[in-house]
Amino acid sequence: MLKAFNESGPAWEDRSEDLLFMLMEDIERGDEKFLVVERLADRSQQTYAQSARNADGTYVVEYRDGSPQNHFGTTVEDIRSAHSLITGWAFELPGWRDSATWERISFGS
Repeated sequence: MLKAFNESGPAWEDRSEDLLFMLMEDIERGDEKFLVVERLADRSQQTYAQSARNADGTYVVEYRDGSPQNHFGTTVEDIRSAHSLITGWAFELPGWRDSATWERISFGS
């Protein structure tokens, strides 16, 4: 199961690619700042993917698989590319990781 939420809206427990696209359209219009999709099986809330739109219209997409050492990010050109990565992660589609160049995100100490 997945939970999706944006900055101001309710949490949606829905495995729908269409819903994820609609929530991303809210970001595209400027109504929301980000989208987070969490795996509900992880009670630590450390397994998630998220996306936000940059000022230049590109999107940052990140995913985290349970720990800070497994937190990666990339920047893509548009909403469709960001949606593809988010849904690839959410539905564990084959090859979704290979469709982008990921960099480890480290949180300095």
